[in-house]
Amino acid sequence: MNIGIIGGGISGLKCAQVLNDHGLKVEILEARNRLGGRIRTHRDGIHGIPYDLGASWFHDTLTNELFDQVIAEKKDGKNHELVYDDGKPLYVTEDEGVLDYDYEKLEQVKAEACKYIELRYFENLNLIDVPLKDTVQSYLARQEGLLTEKQQLYVGQMLRDLELWHGVSWDEMSSKYALVDNVGRNCYNKSGYDQVIDSLRSSIPESSVLLECVVNRIERGGKKVKVHSNEGVKKYDFVIVTVPQSILQLGPNEEGSILWEPSLPELLKHSLEKIHFGFLGKFVFEFDQLYWDKSIPDRVISIATPGKELRSDAIPETWEFPVLFLNLHRMFGKPALLAFTQGNLTKHLESFPELAWNYFKPIWRKVCQKDIPDPVNVVGSNWSVDPFSRGSYSACLAGDDPTDPIIQLSKGLDNVRFAGEHTIFDGAGAAHGAWLSGQREANYVLRKLDLISKSDQDDDW
Repeated sequence: MNIGIIGGGISGLKCAQVLNDHGLKVEILEARNRLGGRIRTHRDGIHGIPYDLGASWFHDTLTNELFDQVIAEKKDGKNHELVYDDGKPLYVTEDEGVLDYDYEKLEQVKAEACKYIELRYFENLNLIDVPLKDTVQSYLARQEGLLTEKQQLYVGQMLRDLELWHGVSWDEMSSKYALVDNVGRNCYNKSGYDQVIDSLRSSIPESSVLLECVVNRIERGGKKVKVHSNEGVKKYDFVIVTVPQSILQLGPNEEGSILWEPSLPELLKHSLEKIHFGFLGKFVFEFDQLYWDKSIPDRVISIATPGKELRSDAIPETWEFPVLFLNLHRMFGKPALLAFTQGNLTKHLESFPELAWNYFKPIWRKVCQKDIPDPVNVVGSNWSVDPFSRGSYSACLAGDDPTDPIIQLSKGLDNVRFAGEHTIFDGAGAAHGAWLSGQREANYVLRKLDLISKSDQDDDW
Protein backbone atom coordinates (compact mmCIF):
# COMPACT_ATOMS: atom_id res chain seq x y z
CA MET A 1 0.00 0.00 0.00
CA ASN A 2 1.53 3.29 -1.14
CA ILE A 3 0.21 6.70 -0.10
CA GLY A 4 1.22 10.02 -1.64
CA ILE A 5 0.92 13.27 0.28
CA ILE A 6 1.14 16.43 -1.78
CA GLY A 7 2.52 19.21 0.39
CA GLY A 8 4.83 19.10 3.39
CA GLY A 9 3.09 21.59 5.66
CA ILE A 10 1.73 20.74 9.08
CA SER A 11 -1.33 18.89 7.72
CA GLY A 12 0.74 16.76 5.36
CA LEU A 13 3.33 15.99 8.02
CA LYS A 14 0.71 15.04 10.60
CA CYS A 15 -0.97 12.77 8.06
CA ALA A 16 2.36 11.15 7.20
CA GLN A 17 3.25 10.68 10.87
CA VAL A 18 0.02 8.84 11.67
CA LEU A 19 0.22 6.62 8.59
CA ASN A 20 3.90 5.86 9.14
CA ASP A 21 3.20 4.93 12.76
CA HIS A 22 0.81 2.28 11.41
CA GLY A 23 3.45 0.80 9.15
CA LEU A 24 2.24 2.27 5.86
CA LYS A 25 4.56 3.54 3.15
CA VAL A 26 4.14 7.26 2.56
CA GLU A 27 5.78 9.77 0.26
CA ILE A 28 5.61 13.52 0.79
CA LEU A 29 5.92 15.57 -2.39
CA GLU A 30 6.88 19.13 -1.41
CA ALA A 31 7.37 21.87 -4.00
CA ARG A 32 9.66 24.03 -1.85
CA ASN A 33 13.19 23.21 -0.72
CA ARG A 34 11.98 22.93 2.88
CA LEU A 35 9.19 21.41 4.94
CA GLY A 36 6.70 23.37 7.03
CA GLY A 37 4.52 25.04 4.41
CA ARG A 38 3.11 28.25 5.83
CA ILE A 39 4.97 27.64 9.07
CA ARG A 40 8.39 29.21 8.83
CA THR A 41 10.61 30.15 11.75
CA HIS A 42 13.54 32.50 11.14
CA ARG A 43 16.47 31.78 13.48
CA ASP A 44 19.27 33.77 11.83
CA GLY A 45 18.64 37.13 13.48
CA ILE A 46 21.27 39.01 15.46
CA HIS A 47 19.60 38.35 18.83
CA GLY A 48 19.38 34.57 18.57
CA ILE A 49 15.62 34.39 19.12
CA PRO A 50 13.05 32.71 16.85
CA TYR A 51 10.78 34.81 14.65
CA ASP A 52 7.76 33.05 13.20
CA LEU A 53 6.84 34.51 9.82
CA GLY A 54 3.85 32.19 9.52
CA ALA A 55 1.86 30.71 12.40
CA SER A 56 2.83 32.32 15.74
CA TRP A 57 0.11 31.47 18.27
CA PHE A 58 -1.82 28.50 19.56
CA HIS A 59 -5.43 29.62 19.14
CA ASP A 60 -8.58 28.17 20.78
CA THR A 61 -6.49 26.81 23.63
CA LEU A 62 -9.45 25.30 25.50
CA THR A 63 -10.14 22.93 22.60
CA ASN A 64 -6.81 22.81 20.76
CA GLU A 65 -5.48 19.22 20.69
CA LEU A 66 -2.11 20.31 19.31
CA PHE A 67 -1.74 22.76 22.18
CA ASP A 68 -2.72 20.01 24.63
CA GLN A 69 0.03 17.81 23.19
CA VAL A 70 2.58 20.60 23.54
CA ILE A 71 1.53 21.18 27.16
CA ALA A 72 1.86 17.45 27.88
CA GLU A 73 5.37 17.46 26.36
CA LYS A 74 6.26 20.54 28.41
CA LYS A 75 5.20 18.75 31.60
CA ASP A 76 7.43 15.85 30.56
CA GLY A 77 10.41 18.19 30.35
CA LYS A 78 10.48 19.30 26.73
CA ASN A 79 11.53 22.91 26.31
CA HIS A 80 8.36 24.60 25.07
CA GLU A 81 8.29 28.30 25.99
CA LEU A 82 4.78 29.74 25.91
CA VAL A 83 3.31 33.09 26.87
CA TYR A 84 -0.15 34.65 26.92
CA ASP A 85 0.64 38.02 25.36
CA ASP A 86 -2.90 39.33 25.70
CA GLY A 87 -2.38 42.34 27.92
CA LYS A 88 -4.23 45.57 27.24
CA PRO A 89 -2.82 47.05 24.00
CA LEU A 90 -1.66 50.58 23.45
CA TYR A 91 -3.45 52.41 20.63
CA VAL A 92 -1.70 55.11 18.63
CA THR A 93 -3.06 57.53 16.02
CA GLU A 94 -1.48 59.88 13.51
CA ASP A 95 -3.05 63.03 14.95
CA GLU A 96 -3.05 62.34 18.69
CA GLY A 97 -0.21 59.91 19.24
CA VAL A 98 -0.99 57.53 22.10
CA LEU A 99 -4.77 57.44 22.45
CA ASP A 100 -6.48 57.58 25.84
CA TYR A 101 -9.10 55.02 24.91
CA ASP A 102 -10.08 54.38 28.52
CA TYR A 103 -11.11 58.01 28.99
CA GLU A 104 -12.95 58.00 25.66
CA LYS A 105 -14.64 54.66 26.49
CA LEU A 106 -13.67 53.37 23.07
CA GLU A 107 -13.44 49.73 24.15
CA GLN A 108 -17.04 49.82 25.36
CA VAL A 109 -18.26 51.31 22.09
CA LYS A 110 -16.21 48.82 20.09
CA ALA A 111 -17.78 45.96 22.07
CA GLU A 112 -21.24 47.37 21.41
CA ALA A 113 -20.49 47.64 17.69
CA CYS A 114 -19.42 43.98 17.68
CA LYS A 115 -22.67 43.02 19.40
CA TYR A 116 -24.58 45.02 16.77
CA ILE A 117 -22.86 43.03 14.00
CA GLU A 118 -23.56 39.76 15.79
CA LEU A 119 -27.25 40.53 16.29
CA ARG A 120 -27.64 41.81 12.75
CA TYR A 121 -26.40 38.61 11.13
CA PHE A 122 -27.33 35.89 13.59
CA GLU A 123 -30.88 37.02 14.25
CA ASN A 124 -31.57 37.27 10.52
CA LEU A 125 -29.79 34.47 8.67
CA ASN A 126 -31.20 35.66 5.34
CA LEU A 127 -29.73 39.14 5.63
CA ILE A 128 -27.53 39.98 2.65
CA ASP A 129 -23.87 40.03 3.63
CA VAL A 130 -22.14 43.36 3.03
CA PRO A 131 -18.59 44.59 3.68
CA LEU A 132 -17.71 45.23 7.31
CA LYS A 133 -17.17 48.92 6.58
CA ASP A 134 -20.81 49.27 5.50
CA THR A 135 -22.09 47.54 8.63
CA VAL A 136 -19.98 49.80 10.84
CA GLN A 137 -21.45 52.82 9.09
CA SER A 138 -24.94 51.41 9.75
CA TYR A 139 -24.07 51.10 13.44
CA LEU A 140 -22.80 54.69 13.56
CA ALA A 141 -25.95 55.94 11.85
CA ARG A 142 -28.12 54.04 14.34
CA GLN A 143 -26.21 55.49 17.30
CA GLU A 144 -26.09 59.04 15.96
CA GLY A 145 -26.34 61.50 18.83
CA LEU A 146 -25.36 58.83 21.38
CA LEU A 147 -21.64 58.74 20.68
CA THR A 148 -18.97 61.35 21.31
CA GLU A 149 -17.06 62.89 18.43
CA LYS A 150 -14.01 60.72 19.08
CA GLN A 151 -16.10 57.59 19.47
CA GLN A 152 -17.66 58.22 16.08
CA LEU A 153 -14.25 58.97 14.60
CA TYR A 154 -12.31 56.01 15.95
CA VAL A 155 -14.61 53.06 16.68
CA GLY A 156 -14.70 51.96 13.06
CA GLN A 157 -10.94 52.24 12.77
CA MET A 158 -10.53 50.20 15.96
CA LEU A 159 -12.71 47.48 14.44
CA ARG A 160 -10.30 47.41 11.54
CA ASP A 161 -7.98 45.37 13.74
CA LEU A 162 -10.03 42.49 12.30
CA GLU A 163 -8.06 43.09 9.09
CA LEU A 164 -5.07 41.76 11.03
CA TRP A 165 -6.97 38.53 11.72
CA HIS A 166 -8.37 37.91 8.26
CA GLY A 167 -5.73 39.53 6.08
CA VAL A 168 -8.28 41.46 3.99
CA SER A 169 -9.51 45.05 4.05
CA TRP A 170 -12.73 46.05 5.84
CA ASP A 171 -14.20 47.43 2.62
CA GLU A 172 -14.13 43.85 1.26
CA MET A 173 -14.39 41.72 4.41
CA SER A 174 -17.56 39.78 5.13
CA SER A 175 -19.58 41.30 7.97
CA LYS A 176 -21.22 37.96 8.65
CA TYR A 177 -17.94 36.14 9.25
CA ALA A 178 -15.81 39.04 10.51
CA LEU A 179 -16.04 38.54 14.27
CA VAL A 180 -13.53 36.18 15.84
CA ASP A 181 -14.84 33.95 18.62
CA ASN A 182 -11.85 32.18 20.11
CA VAL A 183 -12.42 29.21 22.39
CA GLY A 184 -9.88 30.13 25.02
CA ARG A 185 -6.96 32.53 25.13
CA ASN A 186 -4.33 32.79 22.41
CA CYS A 187 -0.90 31.56 23.50
CA TYR A 188 2.25 32.80 21.76
CA ASN A 189 4.78 30.11 20.88
CA LYS A 190 8.05 31.62 22.10
CA SER A 191 10.05 28.54 21.16
CA GLY A 192 9.11 28.79 17.50
CA TYR A 193 6.62 26.73 15.52
CA ASP A 194 9.45 24.91 13.78
CA GLN A 195 9.65 22.80 16.95
CA VAL A 196 6.27 21.33 16.02
CA ILE A 197 7.41 20.73 12.44
CA ASP A 198 10.69 19.14 13.58
CA SER A 199 8.83 16.85 15.97
CA LEU A 200 6.55 15.61 13.19
CA ARG A 201 9.46 15.33 10.77
CA SER A 202 11.53 13.23 13.18
CA SER A 203 9.06 10.33 13.00
CA ILE A 204 9.03 10.20 9.18
CA PRO A 205 11.82 8.41 7.27
CA GLU A 206 14.06 10.77 5.33
CA SER A 207 13.52 8.64 2.23
CA SER A 208 9.80 9.45 2.39
CA VAL A 209 10.35 13.16 1.68
CA LEU A 210 10.86 14.57 -1.81
CA LEU A 211 11.72 18.27 -1.79
CA GLU A 212 11.49 20.57 -4.83
CA CYS A 213 8.97 18.14 -6.27
CA VAL A 214 6.35 20.26 -8.05
CA VAL A 215 3.13 18.38 -8.79
CA ASN A 216 1.41 19.61 -11.94
CA ARG A 217 -1.17 16.94 -12.81
CA ILE A 218 -3.29 14.34 -11.03
CA GLU A 219 -5.09 11.50 -12.80
CA ARG A 220 -7.82 10.03 -10.64
CA GLY A 221 -10.74 7.66 -11.06
CA GLY A 222 -9.00 4.30 -11.03
CA LYS A 223 -7.65 2.00 -8.35
CA LYS A 224 -4.39 3.90 -8.56
CA VAL A 225 -3.93 7.66 -8.61
CA LYS A 226 -1.27 8.94 -11.02
CA VAL A 227 0.64 11.99 -9.84
CA HIS A 228 2.72 13.88 -12.40
CA SER A 229 5.54 16.18 -11.30
CA ASN A 230 8.93 17.45 -12.39
CA GLU A 231 10.22 14.16 -10.94
CA GLY A 232 8.12 12.06 -13.31
CA VAL A 233 4.97 9.99 -12.73
CA LYS A 234 4.17 8.13 -9.51
CA LYS A 235 1.25 5.83 -8.72
CA TYR A 236 -0.44 5.71 -5.33
CA ASP A 237 -3.31 3.82 -3.72
CA PHE A 238 -4.35 7.00 -1.89
CA VAL A 239 -3.36 10.61 -2.43
CA ILE A 240 -3.88 13.32 0.19
CA VAL A 241 -3.71 16.81 -1.33
CA THR A 242 -2.63 19.40 1.24
CA VAL A 243 -1.77 22.32 -1.02
CA PRO A 244 -3.29 25.67 0.04
CA GLN A 245 -6.77 26.64 -1.07
CA SER A 246 -5.16 29.36 -3.21
CA ILE A 247 -3.39 26.70 -5.28
CA LEU A 248 -6.61 24.74 -5.81
CA GLN A 249 -8.14 27.96 -7.14
CA LEU A 250 -5.43 28.62 -9.73
CA GLY A 251 -6.19 28.61 -13.42
CA PRO A 252 -4.32 26.32 -15.83
CA ASN A 253 -0.69 27.10 -16.69
CA GLU A 254 -0.11 29.25 -13.60
CA GLU A 255 2.96 28.32 -11.58
CA GLY A 256 2.01 25.80 -8.91
CA SER A 257 -1.34 24.93 -10.51
CA ILE A 258 -2.51 21.32 -10.75
CA LEU A 259 -4.33 19.91 -13.77
CA TRP A 260 -7.02 17.43 -12.74
CA GLU A 261 -8.03 14.53 -14.99
CA PRO A 262 -10.92 14.17 -14.94
CA SER A 263 -11.74 17.69 -13.84
CA LEU A 264 -12.77 18.29 -10.24
CA PRO A 265 -16.53 17.85 -9.69
CA GLU A 266 -18.63 20.93 -10.43
CA LEU A 267 -19.90 21.12 -6.84
CA LEU A 268 -16.35 21.30 -5.54
CA LYS A 269 -15.22 23.83 -8.16
CA HIS A 270 -18.29 25.97 -7.51
CA SER A 271 -17.65 25.89 -3.75
CA LEU A 272 -14.13 27.25 -4.29
CA GLU A 273 -15.67 30.28 -5.96
CA LYS A 274 -17.36 31.14 -2.64
CA ILE A 275 -14.20 31.69 -0.62
CA HIS A 276 -11.13 33.93 -0.89
CA PHE A 277 -7.61 34.10 0.50
CA GLY A 278 -6.15 36.53 3.01
CA PHE A 279 -2.72 38.16 3.09
CA LEU A 280 -1.21 38.54 6.56
CA GLY A 281 2.35 39.84 6.48
CA LYS A 282 5.01 39.93 9.18
CA PHE A 283 8.09 42.14 9.39
CA VAL A 284 10.80 41.88 12.05
CA PHE A 285 12.95 44.87 12.99
CA GLU A 286 16.03 44.21 15.12
CA PHE A 287 17.89 47.04 16.87
CA ASP A 288 21.30 47.04 18.52
CA GLN A 289 19.94 48.47 21.77
CA LEU A 290 16.65 49.24 23.48
CA TYR A 291 15.54 52.84 22.99
CA TRP A 292 11.82 52.68 23.77
CA ASP A 293 10.29 52.86 27.22
CA LYS A 294 10.17 49.55 29.08
CA SER A 295 6.59 50.34 30.12
CA ILE A 296 5.30 49.99 26.55
CA PRO A 297 3.01 46.92 26.58
CA ASP A 298 3.45 43.76 24.56
CA ARG A 299 1.02 44.95 21.87
CA VAL A 300 0.75 48.28 20.09
CA ILE A 301 -1.98 48.88 17.52
CA SER A 302 -1.82 51.81 15.14
CA ILE A 303 -5.27 53.03 14.16
CA ALA A 304 -5.67 54.04 10.53
CA THR A 305 -6.41 57.72 9.99
CA PRO A 306 -10.13 58.07 9.16
CA GLY A 307 -10.76 58.94 5.53
CA LYS A 308 -7.23 58.10 4.43
CA GLU A 309 -8.10 55.02 2.37
CA LEU A 310 -6.84 55.38 -1.16
CA ARG A 311 -7.63 53.72 -4.45
CA SER A 312 -6.91 49.99 -4.42
CA ASP A 313 -4.23 50.49 -7.09
CA ALA A 314 -2.46 53.34 -5.26
CA ILE A 315 0.78 52.97 -3.30
CA PRO A 316 -0.12 52.52 0.40
CA GLU A 317 0.59 55.45 2.68
CA THR A 318 1.59 55.28 6.33
CA TRP A 319 -1.49 55.47 8.59
CA GLU A 320 -3.74 54.22 5.79
CA PHE A 321 -4.06 50.72 7.28
CA PRO A 322 -4.09 49.26 10.80
CA VAL A 323 -0.82 47.76 12.00
CA LEU A 324 -0.10 45.52 14.98
CA PHE A 325 3.31 45.65 16.67
CA LEU A 326 4.49 42.98 19.07
CA ASN A 327 7.01 44.47 21.47
CA LEU A 328 9.37 41.50 21.58
CA HIS A 329 11.41 43.10 24.34
CA ARG A 330 8.54 42.25 26.69
CA MET A 331 8.76 38.59 25.66
CA PHE A 332 12.45 37.99 25.03
CA GLY A 333 14.28 40.91 26.63
CA LYS A 334 15.72 41.81 23.22
CA PRO A 335 15.26 45.09 21.27
CA ALA A 336 13.10 43.83 18.43
CA LEU A 337 9.66 44.50 16.97
CA LEU A 338 7.35 42.25 14.98
CA ALA A 339 4.87 44.14 12.78
CA PHE A 340 1.74 42.56 11.30
CA THR A 341 0.12 43.86 8.13
CA GLN A 342 -3.18 43.27 6.32
CA GLY A 343 -3.97 42.38 2.70
CA ASN A 344 -3.17 45.40 0.52
CA LEU A 345 -0.26 46.53 2.64
CA THR A 346 1.10 43.00 2.87
CA LYS A 347 1.14 42.57 -0.89
CA HIS A 348 2.89 45.92 -1.33
CA LEU A 349 5.59 45.45 1.31
CA GLU A 350 6.25 41.80 0.50
CA SER A 351 6.83 42.87 -3.10
CA PHE A 352 9.09 45.76 -2.00
CA PRO A 353 10.56 44.70 1.38
CA GLU A 354 13.17 47.46 1.22
CA LEU A 355 10.31 49.94 1.83
CA ALA A 356 9.07 48.28 5.02
CA TRP A 357 10.87 50.29 7.71
CA ASN A 358 10.14 53.62 6.04
CA TYR A 359 6.45 52.70 6.20
CA PHE A 360 6.49 51.74 9.89
CA LYS A 361 9.01 54.28 11.21
CA PRO A 362 6.56 57.23 11.56
CA ILE A 363 4.18 55.00 13.52
CA TRP A 364 6.78 53.74 15.96
CA ARG A 365 8.15 57.27 16.35
CA LYS A 366 4.66 58.32 17.55
CA VAL A 367 4.77 55.52 20.10
CA CYS A 368 8.21 56.52 21.38
CA GLN A 369 7.49 60.27 21.14
CA LYS A 370 11.08 61.02 20.07
CA ASP A 371 13.50 60.49 17.21
CA ILE A 372 14.32 56.83 16.70
CA PRO A 373 17.19 54.92 15.05
CA ASP A 374 16.89 52.61 12.08
CA PRO A 375 17.01 48.85 12.64
CA VAL A 376 20.24 46.94 12.08
CA ASN A 377 18.39 43.98 10.58
CA VAL A 378 15.03 43.52 8.84
CA VAL A 379 13.31 40.21 8.12
CA GLY A 380 10.03 39.91 6.23
CA SER A 381 7.52 37.32 5.12
CA ASN A 382 6.87 36.61 1.44
CA TRP A 383 3.59 34.66 1.43
CA SER A 384 1.87 36.80 -1.21
CA VAL A 385 4.75 36.47 -3.68
CA ASP A 386 5.54 32.80 -3.00
CA PRO A 387 4.00 30.90 -5.95
CA PHE A 388 3.28 27.90 -3.71
CA SER A 389 1.26 29.83 -1.12
CA ARG A 390 0.01 33.03 -2.85
CA GLY A 391 -1.19 34.36 0.48
CA SER A 392 -1.70 33.27 4.06
CA TYR A 393 -4.99 31.44 4.67
CA SER A 394 -8.68 31.30 3.84
CA ALA A 395 -10.67 34.51 4.27
CA CYS A 396 -14.24 35.59 3.64
CA LEU A 397 -15.19 38.57 1.55
CA ALA A 398 -18.76 39.87 1.60
CA GLY A 399 -21.08 37.22 0.18
CA ASP A 400 -18.69 34.29 0.65
CA ASP A 401 -19.76 30.96 2.15
CA PRO A 402 -16.92 29.17 3.99
CA THR A 403 -19.02 26.13 4.88
CA ASP A 404 -19.52 24.80 1.35
CA PRO A 405 -15.83 24.42 0.40
CA ILE A 406 -15.08 22.78 3.74
CA ILE A 407 -17.90 20.28 3.23
CA GLN A 408 -16.89 19.51 -0.36
CA LEU A 409 -13.18 19.18 0.37
CA SER A 410 -13.64 17.08 3.50
CA LYS A 411 -15.81 14.66 1.50
CA GLY A 412 -12.87 13.94 -0.74
CA LEU A 413 -12.96 12.00 -4.00
CA ASP A 414 -12.73 8.34 -2.97
CA ASN A 415 -8.97 7.65 -2.94
CA VAL A 416 -8.11 11.34 -3.43
CA ARG A 417 -8.45 13.29 -0.20
CA PHE A 418 -7.88 16.89 0.91
CA ALA A 419 -6.35 18.33 4.08
CA GLY A 420 -5.32 21.77 5.28
CA GLU A 421 -6.68 24.72 7.24
CA HIS A 422 -9.26 25.31 4.50
CA THR A 423 -10.83 21.84 4.83
CA ILE A 424 -11.98 21.81 8.46
CA PHE A 425 -14.44 23.67 10.70
CA ASP A 426 -12.62 23.34 14.04
CA GLY A 427 -9.50 25.45 13.77
CA ALA A 428 -10.24 26.78 10.29
CA GLY A 429 -7.44 29.08 9.16
CA ALA A 430 -5.17 28.01 12.02
CA ALA A 431 -2.22 25.65 12.44
CA HIS A 432 -4.08 23.30 14.76
CA GLY A 433 -6.96 23.05 12.28
CA ALA A 434 -4.52 22.01 9.56
CA TRP A 435 -2.91 19.52 11.98
CA LEU A 436 -6.31 18.03 12.83
CA SER A 437 -7.24 17.74 9.16
CA GLY A 438 -4.08 15.74 8.48
CA GLN A 439 -4.97 13.41 11.32
CA ARG A 440 -8.53 13.12 9.96
CA GLU A 441 -7.36 12.06 6.51
CA ALA A 442 -4.85 9.58 7.90
CA ASN A 443 -7.65 8.02 9.93
CA TYR A 444 -9.81 7.85 6.80
CA VAL A 445 -7.15 5.78 5.05
CA LEU A 446 -6.61 3.59 8.10
CA ARG A 447 -10.33 2.85 8.35
CA LYS A 448 -10.54 2.02 4.65
CA LEU A 449 -7.72 -0.47 5.19
CA ASP A 450 -9.36 -1.85 8.36
CA LEU A 451 -6.35 -0.85 10.42
CA ILE A 452 -8.50 1.04 12.90
CA SER A 453 -12.15 0.61 13.76
CA LYS A 454 -14.81 3.06 12.72
CA SER A 455 -16.52 4.83 15.60
CA ASP A 456 -20.03 6.25 15.65
CA GLN A 457 -18.53 9.74 15.37
CA ASP A 458 -16.67 9.03 12.15
CA ASP A 459 -18.23 10.20 8.92
CA ASP A 460 -16.61 9.04 5.70
CA TRP A 461 -19.30 10.69 3.61
